[in-house]
Amino acid sequence: MESLLSYVNALNNFIWGPPMILLIFGLGIYFTFRLGFIPKYTFKAVALSVRPDGGEGTVSSFGSLAVMIGATVGTGSILGVTTAVAEGGPGAVLWMAVAGVFNFAVKYCECTAAVKYRVRRDREYVGGPMYVMTRVLKMKWLAVLFAIGTLCMALVAGAMLQANSIADVLREGYRINPWWVGLFVAAGTAAVTVGGVKRIAAYSEWLVPVMGAVYVLVSLAVILLHLPQLPQALWAIVSGAFTGKAAVGGALGTTVYAVFMAAVNAVGCGVSRGVMCTEAGLGSAAIAACAAKTHGATRMGIISATSVFWTVLICVLSGVVVVLAGDWHNPNVYAADLCNSAFKTVPYVGTAALVFSLIIFSFTTLIGWSYYGEKALQFLGGGKWARTWRVFYVFCALAGSGLGTAFSLGWTISADAFQIGLSTRLTWALTVLLMTLMTLPNLYMLWRLRHKLKTETKRYLSKNFRKHR
Repeated sequence: MESLLSYVNALNNFIWGPPMILLIFGLGIYFTFRLGFIPKYTFKAVALSVRPDGGEGTVSSFGSLAVMIGATVGTGSILGVTTAVAEGGPGAVLWMAVAGVFNFAVKYCECTAAVKYRVRRDREYVGGPMYVMTRVLKMKWLAVLFAIGTLCMALVAGAMLQANSIADVLREGYRINPWWVGLFVAAGTAAVTVGGVKRIAAYSEWLVPVMGAVYVLVSLAVILLHLPQLPQALWAIVSGAFTGKAAVGGALGTTVYAVFMAAVNAVGCGVSRGVMCTEAGLGSAAIAACAAKTHGATRMGIISATSVFWTVLICVLSGVVVVLAGDWHNPNVYAADLCNSAFKTVPYVGTAALVFSLIIFSFTTLIGWSYYGEKALQFLGGGKWARTWRVFYVFCALAGSGLGTAFSLGWTISADAFQIGLSTRLTWALTVLLMTLMTLPNLYMLWRLRHKLKTETKRYLSKNFRKHR
């Protein structure tokens, strides 16, 4: 297992090195300024997201946004930040935030393009980068590659990683056996996903605001309890963005090359987690955007981009909390353990609030990625596989939670007998690797559509969007 983890990490370091960082940052900066610094519409778009549109689609625009936020603000925004800090140092938090600012334009572009070229299939509106690649770019092979990447990400990052995170935090906080966690996760996943996107949206519309409010309040409580250490933590984040983990940690005899490589590692961890946390550049959120009832692609695109704002807010809070706790430099404290060490400093409610937030965040991400995977499979083979996919997805959630049980009539074997769940570190490493299968085709598609997107934005955003003040 360790050799596999080392191999995957080495491959990730190569792929997500300076070339990928420059590609993502470059495209984000390009679209941000080519479209007139589109993040300036953030707060107007937030207000627009709660107004009904009444156009054609399957769910409301807010319901579609809730699915996006639920699928995005999950373990990537909590545990993803902790793993980025543990591996790249506090500076990774700053690079995640910077990546989020420029990824606003990327999210807008991918969702606008997807909604513009969506299709009606099996009595509902569906779409996503794979349909744009097929209909506009005429590159079916690239669309198939993206769809396969979406399926793999749904199974690993959606089902296994989220279920693994739920089991991990319950084990750490309350010593609950993963056996019971797996059953709970599987039952909940089956109950929600069987109703398709309408039930997923209905569930997300009311639970996403609640879970966000709880997490923000408890995070602020942690910050207030460590208020004297806040300036030092903020300085560690800012300085660590340019010096890396080794220098921030106070390593003696650090060479210029070592500092440079540590800084590159901080940037790589921050940007890769920034893509995963905001899902901007990944293309997955565009699939949910296509289900929305909307009159215009641009309108839904700007609404969809607000999910980046909420995600960056959660990420920054998570990063500050973890750095304040001071355990990020301990190699034996990772992921859920690192989160818990920070939140348990809030008397009585800290651990309980983290457990609640992580379970709900992870669960909404889990069901959201079930829909993404289902739509990718529908593109590849038609809607006839929908039920089979949902059943298979549930079993992957069981595996991800570390459920090691064998069922027989009247007896069970304990979780220690069969350990089929993936380790947390390996699952995160595989997630970063699989992101590449979606990110590269999606970024290429956006570059090919840059002129169309500019024209679409100039024609509709500057006029129609300003009417909704």
